[in-house]
Amino acid sequence: MPVKVFCYIILVLTLFTLLRYAIFLLSNALAGRLGFIREETGGLGAAVARGVVTAMAADVIALPSIVFLALPERTASPSGTPVLMVHGLYHNRTAWLVFARRLRKAGFRNLHTYGYNSFTKDFGHALTGLKERLDALLVDSPDGKVILIGHSLGGLLCRCAAGDVRFRGRTAALVTLGSPHGGSALAWLGSNRMARGLIPGRTIPEAVAEAPDPDCPKLAVYTLADDYVVPLDLLRTGRPGWLERVCAPMGHVWMLYSPEVAAMVTDFLRPLRGRG
Repeated sequence: MPVKVFCYIILVLTLFTLLRYAIFLLSNALAGRLGFIREETGGLGAAVARGVVTAMAADVIALPSIVFLALPERTASPSGTPVLMVHGLYHNRTAWLVFARRLRKAGFRNLHTYGYNSFTKDFGHALTGLKERLDALLVDSPDGKVILIGHSLGGLLCRCAAGDVRFRGRTAALVTLGSPHGGSALAWLGSNRMARGLIPGRTIPEAVAEAPDPDCPKLAVYTLADDYVVPLDLLRTGRPGWLERVCAPMGHVWMLYSPEVAAMVTDFLRPLRGRG
């Protein structure tokens, strides 16, 4: 890649990251949450700085990872409870490369991903595809269950699928990472149906609010420095029965690469590791 092109890409990524954190500060200021973030993180400036650095680092990792789409997905082990991972808006299955490696190290080897088109399709289309993927995973195991892990928008897809009557009693655990359970004010800048559906009060948050929770362990992990889901309270599930864990300040996408977040998830899922 020519040096000029590389420098241009870095400049664009930097400006876009700074714009998101400007919106983060404005949105949380209007919501009266900056004081809370300052107290909980030990300093607003340090939290935002960590967020900016990790957000840019995530971009540096995520963009080159696209080349791995040319390779077939790694074959899952047939033993243990299947784990299905669902990526977020504008991402793809390569989002899980690092996270899946950490799951395997923790003993989870029956790993699968679900990819969907978030550029030209809507939420309903992605949800239908996820349900079909679940049917395929569970068809050979009438009494089996599946663990669902979703990052960002993927967590909302997992919530809606797990709440479907077809999969009642079939979800062993549900995990969301940085998911916009109440939508996100940043979605006002969205350029397509899927993104703008995340505006608070619109179709996707409404679908999530209407979906019943599965009767299984449920974990929501989020960061107080999230640069895509603003203001802060939209990261909360708003439901009883959920374990909510706050990780260190970091960018939204960095949650996929964070050893701390992976450790939170593997510790939560460890009791389910050996179940079929």
